[in-house]
Parts: sequence; structure tokens; C-alpha cells
Amino acid sequence: MATNDSKPQTLAAVHALLDAQNTLTLATSGDDGPWAAAVFFASDASLNLYFVSDARTRHGRNLAGSGRAAVAVHADCDHWGDIRGVQMEGTVTILEGDHRAAALDAYLDKFPQIRRLYEQPTSDNERTIAERLRIASLYRLAPEQVRMIDNSRGFGFKEEFRPTNHIQQPGRE
Repeated sequence: MATNDSKPQTLAAVHALLDAQNTLTLATSGDDGPWAAAVFFASDASLNLYFVSDARTRHGRNLAGSGRAAVAVHADCDHWGDIRGVQMEGTVTILEGDHRAAALDAYLDKFPQIRRLYEQPTSDNERTIAERLRIASLYRLAPEQVRMIDNSRGFGFKEEFRPTNHIQQPGRE
């Protein structure tokens, strides 16, 4: 992956953190003001993030209006020195067709319990969830700015870069 001013170890740390975490905080803004929502996500080699949501939600409506969002991904911790995370901002689009199918497959690879529910629901509740997943919007955030924070390297330590290559379909290279 090509990046401006990103060190290989920083890029590796970003990938490791994205692989280790399942939930991101999605920040959007619209006519009703700013909003944040927690969503499951998957990522690819170009740091694109993929998440599922209903376009009728507040963040879905905000994304339809602006096409932009910021995210934060981090583990829960109880000491400032343990804070490590990734912050990104970028453009968000709803995927369709083959792009949606490939992104959904990457998403289901990350969450095998959801894949099982999606492919073989065993209860009415699971069938409802699987059907909603089939029709839900699948979004891609293509990052324009990435910030890695790591307080274990010093209070307020950060490295920032701008990715220059976005893969249009998910999957590690």
C-alpha cells in the first residue's frame, strides 16, 4: 500500500489494531448536529473500513447528506498509558453489486458468528437478523487522514499520514 510519510512500523501497528478490534465509533454530522454510533467493522489492506447499518438511522441519514465521517478505533483501558488507537476521517459510500458482495464476505470473515447466523439461522430472531443484514446498507469509509495514537510511547504520542491508495474491493493483499 502506498502512503505519504507513513513508516512501515506505523502502518503495521494500524493494521494490527484494526484486526484486533471489532467495534468503531462512527462520528457524523447533519442538520440535527453531531452524532456518534458504535458499529462492527472490517478493514482491508488499504485501510478502507466496512460497516453495516440501516440508511434510516441518524448516522445513515447524516452520511447520505455529507458523505463524510470520522472514526475512532481503540481498546478499552483503565490507565492513560495504555491508550492506543486509530482515528480516521474520510469519504463514505454505500457499496452495491460485486463490491457489496466482496465487502460483506470480508465482514463475515471477521465475524464468523454472524456468518453462521447469516447463512444458517436457527431461530425466528436469527432469521430476522439475517434478513435485515441482507437488505442493510454496507458502507465503505475510504480514509483521507489517519492518526495512530500510542501513549505507551509517551503521553500524546501520535503519527499521522494520508493514504494514497484505496482498494475498491476488500481483502488483504
